Amino acid sequence: MASQSWVADRLTDWLKKNPSKGPKASKEKIEGDFGIKLKYSKAYSGMQLALQQIHGKYEDSFSLLFNWKAQMEITSPGSIVEIDVQKVGKKRRFKRIFVALKPCVDGFLAGCRPFVGVDASILNGKYTGQLAAATGVDGHNWLYHIAYAIFDSENEDNWKWFM
Repeated sequence: MASQSWVADRLTDWLKKNPSKGPKASKEKIEGDFGIKLKYSKAYSGMQLALQQIHGKYEDSFSLLFNWKAQMEITSPGSIVEIDVQKVGKKRRFKRIFVALKPCVDGFLAGCRPFVGVDASILNGKYTGQLAAATGVDGHNWLYHIAYAIFDSENEDNWKWFM
């Protein structure tokens, strides 16, 4: 009987080349390659483990966010990256992030119409929330991205913070 880690080991390279494939395709791949019958749940959990091996754990990405902020401040001086956290007991919990890269702000000031549009879109996945964006209009009538933020919900507090 195939274990979750056995399935993950066989799917890792394949998922790197086929990132949009789901559990059904993963099940078919293992069954076709190895001539075994595999439960959907085993294919799903093996695929999740393989994706975790490829991309790392969701939980670990929170601590990497501060490294990314520091790197952005070095490579793009003048950019604004604000990370807001909440204390829950002794742990810090991600609340929201705002990003305005200096080249984007400069480009807006140098060549876009004096108009800023803001909107938000829902985020789906393991962690849900809202992706807010500030955009302008350039000389070709195309959208020009100025800044973005991620927060848990559209409410007055988050919108004031974004603005």
